[in-house]
Amino acid sequence: MTTAQTRLFGVPIARVTVSETPALKRQFLPEMLRRYQERLYDAPVLWDTDRVHSSFGVKQEDQVIKVLPAAYEQLVRRFITGGQVQVQVWHSVYWTGEEYQEKHHHIPAHLSFIHFLSFERGEHQRPVFYDPARMIKAYCRHDAVPHEFWTEGETIDVYEGDALVFPSYVEHRVPPGGSYKKPRVTVSLNVTVLP
Repeated sequence: MTTAQTRLFGVPIARVTVSETPALKRQFLPEMLRRYQERLYDAPVLWDTDRVHSSFGVKQEDQVIKVLPAAYEQLVRRFITGGQVQVQVWHSVYWTGEEYQEKHHHIPAHLSFIHFLSFERGEHQRPVFYDPARMIKAYCRHDAVPHEFWTEGETIDVYEGDALVFPSYVEHRVPPGGSYKKPRVTVSLNVTVLP
């Protein structure tokens, strides 16, 4: 008996290398780390984590990235080819405070981007993405059925300079990683196509 597997209804998640990462890092990372060391951000409202350093929810004029860099504009337009868009930008630093981010989504945006501005493979945690059908899977799971039919969460291998692009409805989290020697810094974008 021959068995062939096909994956249906897969969630498209793209991994793109942002060649301008070294320049973006030089431009923005020092100020992001300064703000981290001065503990300038409180946990955003409605976030469950008590260990986070994120500029999410901070007014645009108070962000480190006040104007969308050309590299991010090009990245957005690579995936959204027409219409006007609204882009929300923020950064997150995971370093010495055992920061983490609970499971969450970015609804009501259409597409979301995570750019790994400072990322050390082997030291830093990768995000975990969750199958949108996980609630149904939880109901149908049985130990007598092979595990691969019920897998709910997956990680994606990333390198510094990569950007992950995914539908905003996909839940994801950043697991606790302890206290890092080097900062793990991401820039996130939520993109909404305007009517």
